[in-house]
Amino acid sequence: MASDRSAAKGAIEESSPDDPELDAALSSGHDLQLKLAQEQNRHTEAMHKADIGFLGRAFGGEKSAPTYIAFIAMVAGLAGATFCWMQAVGTAENPISIETAEFWSKQAERALSFGAAALAFIFGRGAK
Repeated sequence: MASDRSAAKGAIEESSPDDPELDAALSSGHDLQLKLAQEQNRHTEAMHKADIGFLGRAFGGEKSAPTYIAFIAMVAGLAGATFCWMQAVGTAENPISIETAEFWSKQAERALSFGAAALAFIFGRGAK
């Protein structure tokens, strides 16, 4: 037993702070941890891309995409209302009948309602 103990004591070396083997092992361990973290981040990013889908790539994540889409719907509604009002007015060379003007007026009202609903969604979403 004493010989085992003396052999173990003899095998112990004093490690110096400039030990190249220790530095290489620590560096290797640090590089491994860095590569594992990079792989985890790459995996998380790939999963996020798969989750957000086509519209998410175009308009952002699940928090901002509905707002952008509602903004586009609001602009489309206002543009549609403007188009309908222009059709309802007619021109001096091409006057329109009262029935046609009423038709385009109702269509403008519907388009404006659509744009207002989208605007209400935007402001309602911001109030949450």
